[in-house]
Amino acid sequence: MRKVLIPTDLSAQSLKIAEEAFKMYPDEIIDVLLVYPYHLPLWSSELYWFSPVKIITEHTDEHFARAKDDLVRKYFRNISSIYTELFTGVNSLAFDNFRVHHQIQTAVVPQKGFLDFSHDDTFDPVDLIIKTVPEVQRVKIEKEVDHNTQRQKSGLYNLIQKVFRS
Repeated sequence: MRKVLIPTDLSAQSLKIAEEAFKMYPDEIIDVLLVYPYHLPLWSSELYWFSPVKIITEHTDEHFARAKDDLVRKYFRNISSIYTELFTGVNSLAFDNFRVHHQIQTAVVPQKGFLDFSHDDTFDPVDLIIKTVPEVQRVKIEKEVDHNTQRQKSGLYNLIQKVFRS
């Protein structure tokens, strides 16, 4: 059985990387570890209430849950398990410890810019994965354009332009 590490921003789109992993290893049963990078809080009072499960739950939306269910239904014969873990380290040594702890030898990563790590509390872990995981498969995946969000943004953008023109 193969354990595959996949970076995620907890968006439904990020599960396309897992789908690519199943296509790469169609005859194997795979444990999928979705890793979500997270900066630890700076204040000790925040650390007191720190909960990885709570953070993952807060950052996961219904679209991600639905897409994960669809993925499991589609590839149920190839899935041993699929779970999400928080990575809170800051360097390749910490990530290597994380990798060894989870017994990861394979990773599948997308091209730069596919995942959205623009939030203050996250960062892009792809470089750490490439430095520490022995077998890294890179996949090129097209981003889906959310036309509703694009229309909302363009509508808001147009409103802001009108206000500033006045």
